[in-house]
Amino acid sequence: MARAPVVGWTQLHPGRLGRVFGRRKQAAPPAGAQADYARAVQQLTESRRTIVDAFEIERARIERDLHDGAQQYLVAASMKVGEALLALEGLRSAADSPQLVAVARLLAEAQDDTDGALKALRETVAGVHSRTLAERGLEAAVRELGERLSTPESAIEVRVPHPLPPLPPGVLSAAWFFASEALTNAIKHAPGSHVSVVVAADTTLHVSVVDDGPGGAALRPGHGLAGLRERLATFGGELSLTSPPGGPTSVAARIPLLLRRGETGVPTEGEGRP
Repeated sequence: MARAPVVGWTQLHPGRLGRVFGRRKQAAPPAGAQADYARAVQQLTESRRTIVDAFEIERARIERDLHDGAQQYLVAASMKVGEALLALEGLRSAADSPQLVAVARLLAEAQDDTDGALKALRETVAGVHSRTLAERGLEAAVRELGERLSTPESAIEVRVPHPLPPLPPGVLSAAWFFASEALTNAIKHAPGSHVSVVVAADTTLHVSVVDDGPGGAALRPGHGLAGLRERLATFGGELSLTSPPGGPTSVAARIPLLLRRGETGVPTEGEGRP
């Protein structure tokens, strides 16, 4: 009986040899198929971003409608209730009847309710879309966020080494919500720590938040940062968290930017600008 051929020190059975080369052939599709696959992935990524961008444009419209519509009506209602209370005070000085006292109490409660509704609406509007983000861009929005969340115990430093390129609405929103969630977590879980934010872009948008708190943070399903990881994935982005016991805690987002042919983004820190 003929023996199978021996190559070096490895014996290859003819049947196995065919399967090996068959697998190799499957693992290396033709160049044309690879190009088609790459184009399909690119088209899918662009279509997903188009959908998200359209969604963010709609969010901005809702924010404008709430700000310019319902919010203004509540402001006007609160002012009118306040004027009614002032007028009632004048009447009470002339005749302090139980009926007037009851009306004054009801008006005061109505004003409290109106002010509470206005505050809740403003918080909702801010959560729907940042007006500063839409009007002035990511750098201004993150700086505003840092100023708003800073406390005497926890200072927030925001650095943007170079001007950022124009960014699609969906990428802007994802980066801003990431910064908002990461900063809120740092202030909440590492009170008294110094927090730094760096925003930079080349062919990728980088946003990092670092605090010198006690560390020990982790991504937990159902919590804010875990949800943001899914949002970043829509753009092919990634979220990373490093938080050893004793600190520091570093959370970073990377969102690849779809550049057109010939574009190279902007230089990162340490590179010169023309």
